Amino acid sequence: MTHTEMSQEAILRLDDLTTLSLFDAVQLCITMKNISKNSSNKFIQNLREIKYDFDLYYFAESTTSSASDPLEKVDAQIRNGFTTGGAVFDITTVPNWKEFEKETRNIRYKAHSWLMIDSLLVADQIVDHNEYLQKAIDIADDWIISFIVEKSYDEFAWYDMAVGQRATKLAYMLRRLIEINASEIQTFRFIVAADLHICELMQEDRIAIHSNHGLFQMAGLLSLCHNITWMLKSSGGIQFAERILQKMLNEHFARDGLHLEHSPDYHLYMVNHLQSLKDSGWLSQNLDSVLKLLNSIVDAADWMCTPNHYVIPIGDSANNVLMTKRWGGYQGTLNIGHKFFPIGGLLINNSDDGFSPSQLIFSAQFHSRQHKHADDLNVLYNLFGQPLLVDPGTYTYQYDLPERMYCESTRGHNTVEIDGLNYSRFGQDGFGSAMTLVAKVGECIIAEGAVKHSRLISAAIPNNKIKSADAIPVDIRQRRIVIERPGHFLAIIDEINSETKHEYIPWYHLHPNLSVTKDTPTRLGVFDDKGKKHCQIQCYDDDSNSIDYIEARGQKKPRLQGWFSRNGRELEKNTAIGFPLIGESYFGVTVFDFKMKKTGKPYLRTGTSGKYLRFSLTQGEEKMDVKLKIDDEGKRSIEVEIDYSSVDVSIEFDGGSI
Repeated sequence: MTHTEMSQEAILRLDDLTTLSLFDAVQLCITMKNISKNSSNKFIQNLREIKYDFDLYYFAESTTSSASDPLEKVDAQIRNGFTTGGAVFDITTVPNWKEFEKETRNIRYKAHSWLMIDSLLVADQIVDHNEYLQKAIDIADDWIISFIVEKSYDEFAWYDMAVGQRATKLAYMLRRLIEINASEIQTFRFIVAADLHICELMQEDRIAIHSNHGLFQMAGLLSLCHNITWMLKSSGGIQFAERILQKMLNEHFARDGLHLEHSPDYHLYMVNHLQSLKDSGWLSQNLDSVLKLLNSIVDAADWMCTPNHYVIPIGDSANNVLMTKRWGGYQGTLNIGHKFFPIGGLLINNSDDGFSPSQLIFSAQFHSRQHKHADDLNVLYNLFGQPLLVDPGTYTYQYDLPERMYCESTRGHNTVEIDGLNYSRFGQDGFGSAMTLVAKVGECIIAEGAVKHSRLISAAIPNNKIKSADAIPVDIRQRRIVIERPGHFLAIIDEINSETKHEYIPWYHLHPNLSVTKDTPTRLGVFDDKGKKHCQIQCYDDDSNSIDYIEARGQKKPRLQGWFSRNGRELEKNTAIGFPLIGESYFGVTVFDFKMKKTGKPYLRTGTSGKYLRFSLTQGEEKMDVKLKIDDEGKRSIEVEIDYSSVDVSIEFDGGSI
């Protein structure tokens, strides 16, 4: 659960502290006792003379890469404002906090996180004046007066992640206030604020252990307790934070290093965050297993980019996020080869013809509801460096917006829609990884994912409003096999079985710059806006019958279809192609033909109750023939011929069949 209200313990602490004079309140927050009001100057002087185990460290925001010049960045923000989510913050003046109440949830949370002062504090670490610091302090102090001293209310003032992010800034500014000999009253306000934040962040039932919010909460607590060791609760806060942090990392990341919230963007977001935490030196040797996991998380980050150097857009990842912006460790090169996350449930295959790389992404992951779209067995493809099959991206976190609901929907992804419904995202329907097979055949790759659907959900209900009673019971077994011969073709085989009749529509979404034209009665040509043909598409069943297509581009009624979001705030039209069939089962193959030279019909057959499957495709003088077999003990074997010669097959992963 995400918490917005202040915890009961922190409310009681706030009441206790605000009924006292500011000086008396401070004495309840610190380890030094019996300080007379007449010696408050001496008290501040004592704080300035404390020797710390760690140098003052500002735990900067990790939502973007730190590669840019921090002084150039902050000066630009002073001139033009800090921009996020379409809103602009003037960082030279104290904001009117009440005005944020009419903004989106995202903007309101960021305002109360003090996100706008991050660049000011980063810059303060490298300059020999206090001008940037003072701007940040003015904004933070006004918030403290409004929401602590005066107890003003805003739904997002104590939002869990806002508290964590705010705490990192509060800790740094309090230490700096003491260093620059700021006014006693202002320093005391920051001490009281720090105490309340430590109190709030030590309420275990308020920690968002289920999401990345909790990691930000614990980073904020560590920042406060290590930077301000003389606070009464600092020692206990460090022990609390380390215990929760270790628990969360083991739950949030698979042992293979993949973040389990279904979003490469959030993976990189957390890589920066965790790398900063490691750099701080705050993590004790007791967390050795955490440090080892961190190394695998960083290694995984190397694979989270597309050929054109954007973050792979799965789940709540926007289509326009540059790797260089998101991750400071990005080296600017694409790893060639394949990376399979067997626990996470993600396959990435990058191939290079010497001129421009292609990329296959096969996502078969469902670990929690966090940032998860209804996109089971989703496929993305970049052809010769350019997006071909695309994801709709994310949309602002207002869950009942039609645009948001579309971007989360099954029909908005390159997967199979059943009866116009969405795949379930109930936690109890999670399957972890649905990947059942990964095999390499030279430069080619064969992968399979399988899911058993017991419930589907209306696409007209916002994800945060879905109740158990909304579930539509079904009994459907879905199997998707992806075969890629780079530079030649991509084949996607869908085998779906049920004892009752359903409408099945495998959807494929093309990049907005691409459109389709019927080349022949059974083939679609994919063209860019300059008239260049990129590939042909054909879809057949196992009786060699062509499956007719439906097309939507920027459709609004009766429902949104054929839309794409680059930035998470706007939609633009894109072409969506579907190949519908009605029946108890669906068995067909969709071929994206990159050669487009004398390509024949795809051959597709199955037998032995699904234990045998054969696919072949001829392209001029070239041919690929694949036979998949499952023996009585469930063990798989694969036979492949390429250009009429048998080739070795390396089965990297065999998870069995459902």
